[in-house]
Formats: sequence, structure tokens, C-alpha cells
Amino acid sequence: MSLKYPTTSKTLLDKIASGDEISWDEFYQKYSPIVKAIACFKGLNEVDADDICQQVMMQFFKQSRTFRFDPDIARFRTYFGRIVRGRIIDHFRRKKEIPVAEFEAEPIDPDTEKLYMDEWRKMVIKEAEQELKQRVSPETFQAYQLYAVQGRPVEKVAAFLDCSTNQVYQAKKRCFKMMREILLSMNKQDSELQLELSEYEL
Repeated sequence: MSLKYPTTSKTLLDKIASGDEISWDEFYQKYSPIVKAIACFKGLNEVDADDICQQVMMQFFKQSRTFRFDPDIARFRTYFGRIVRGRIIDHFRRKKEIPVAEFEAEPIDPDTEKLYMDEWRKMVIKEAEQELKQRVSPETFQAYQLYAVQGRPVEKVAAFLDCSTNQVYQAKKRCFKMMREILLSMNKQDSELQLELSEYEL
């Protein structure tokens, strides 16, 4: 099993931070789970949550099928959160289900903020896994996924990949080390993330 490092490419967050254009499909796949989680937490049903998600995406893609972020606006996570909150407020305004003036005046409650950060961390970890996938060979990443992530017996993983159990162990070790490095770098770039690293200790 090869342990070589393929050439890496930018993650979606890297593209956004550098102002690169990104597509609707790429953006929707990454960020729609966050929007839907917040919408449902605020009491919307799945249909309304999907509608909120579409509204949020449309606000980002007003002019075309691509979106480019201006870093001078604010931290992207803050900017994104404001748009999600705004669309939820608009929903309640249309439905007249709560006193909108009170909702608008209140700061984001701690439970909503915690959920938002938890969902954001999930998305960031997926980004980290995609970066890891680009750094190692397909066989190494598959061994890591099957053994370290899915918890399958090392003997079965080795048999499936036609390699030794030691190679599976080494794949896990290599990938754990890289994941720690990637997540540590993300924590340094964004001190609010506080991504957990202990899971990747050997």
C-alpha cells in the first residue's frame, strides 16, 4: 500500500477566505446542514427549514451561480450566521407566529450559538478529512476510514485491501498525525473553533 502524498487543493473554506469563486452546488453541500439544523432548532418544520435554506443560498448567489466573499465584510462565519438569522426572522414576520420586534432585539441565545458552533465544527472537520484525503493515497485513506473511523477489525480491513495488518496500523498512525496537524492549524487560524484533538492521539 502506497503512503505517498498526492498534490493538495484548496478546501472550500480556503477558497472563501481567499475570495475565490465557488459554485452553488459546492456551497449548498457544505452549508445547508448548518442552516437546516438552526432552522429546525428554532421550531421550523423540515419543509420550512428547506425553504429557509434555499433563501439563504439565493442571498449568496444573487448575481450568478458562483459566489465570492469579501473578507472586509466580517469573519465569514459571522456573516453567514447573520444571514441565516435574518431569513429566520423574515419567516416569523411572514407567519406572524412570534413578536418579531422582540426576536430582533434579543441577542442570539447561548443554546442557538452553541448549536451553530457545533454544526460549524462538524463542517470544518469534514473539510479537514477532505484535505487529509488529498494528502495520502486512496489505499491509505480507505484503511484509515475502515479501521480508525468505522472501527472494523484490522484483519478484515487488511484482507479487504490486500495488505498487511501492520500497513493498516501505519495508515491509521499517519492519518491521525495529519489530522492533528490539520486541525491544529485550523485552531490557530480561528481561535473560536477549539476543535478537539484528543480523538487523534495514538
